[in-house]
Amino acid sequence: MSYDGSKFYGMQKQPDKITVQGSIENALKRLNINSDVLHAGRTDRGVHALNQVVSFKLPSFWNQNKLLTELNKILHPNIHIKKFYNVNDDFNPRFDAKKRSYRYILNPNFNPFSANYTTYYPHKINISLLKKALKEFEGIHDFEYFAKTGSDVNNYIREIYKTDVYKYKNFTVIKIVGNGFLRAQIRLIVDFVLKINENKLTVQDLQKQLSKQELISKHLAPPNGLYLDRIWY
Repeated sequence: MSYDGSKFYGMQKQPDKITVQGSIENALKRLNINSDVLHAGRTDRGVHALNQVVSFKLPSFWNQNKLLTELNKILHPNIHIKKFYNVNDDFNPRFDAKKRSYRYILNPNFNPFSANYTTYYPHKINISLLKKALKEFEGIHDFEYFAKTGSDVNNYIREIYKTDVYKYKNFTVIKIVGNGFLRAQIRLIVDFVLKINENKLTVQDLQKQLSKQELISKHLAPPNGLYLDRIWY
């Protein structure tokens, strides 16, 4: 499924907040389906998804094509379910995922109509420098200094398989693929490498922070340019 993150307080259900998970569960209840909804990734408030994966238990009397139509009527226009798959009862969209990719979109021209969907970034971009900086993150690392404080995890070890930066029309797109990501990890990485692009920090600073020698910068890039791109199983 895909969704417009600017309309929600994140993926995960919260009391008295409009969230993606809560919206799907409410839509299911309207169709007399009482099931918890599990999700593959807890995107923050304002973060979008192109291919988020969720799971729930479906009563046998529902025709899947009809349910897809009915759910999308209720969830329209901010959430769109693309396709259903049958999975085993023990399937978990979060823990069974093999790898995930995120994209971060930078826009050199401010436009109020795209402000919720790209991050305005008026600085000149050095693609080769950004690629060099992002390359440092590839491989297995302890990302404690690139995780939001208060992350509820047992360890901070993650593997990043691939990073890239490329131009698409007027936009600059940062892509990161890994086996899993910590809370706000992508936004912390993006902010750091953009500071390198602006000559406020160096690749050596990044190496020091990544190896946990020194905590140099821990700021979040805005959420509106970030998209959960794809999940592999």
